[in-house]
Amino acid sequence: MKKILSFMVMSLFVFLPLSVSADSSLDVVCGDFDSEGIRTCTVMYNIDESTPQDSVSVKLTEHGGADVTSINGVSDSEFSISTQNEVNGVWSIVLISPDKISGSEISLLTFKYKNSGTEDCKISVSIGNDNKDVGTPVTPDEPTDNVQTGSTLP
Repeated sequence: MKKILSFMVMSLFVFLPLSVSADSSLDVVCGDFDSEGIRTCTVMYNIDESTPQDSVSVKLTEHGGADVTSINGVSDSEFSISTQNEVNGVWSIVLISPDKISGSEISLLTFKYKNSGTEDCKISVSIGNDNKDVGTPVTPDEPTDNVQTGSTLP
């Protein structure tokens, strides 16, 4: 019985994949808001080695009164902005490269947005099925002093 069980367990390892391929991933790095309430963010993208790309479509969606004020390419990036347009607070940007790129994190573009001051103010960044929301950083609440309630613990 032990031999049959161990054989079954070992045969499972033969059929299970031993390597995992990395999927494309999106990252957005932002600085602080300036005195005018404008923040600069850089969209970075890691392209999977198994699917090299020579074009990337980025969508920026404004929420809660956020206002995208500018979109620029990154000077040392392999991609450059081909087209960009805005319809009802949704920006569609297409970036192209002369070569197919894969396997590295690439800075695609920078954008600036103005904070509306509302709690739901954010920009949703998406590339394909990858999504990331960029909003106002949450500051932790100020700690309060311990108030004596009169109850005691043994």
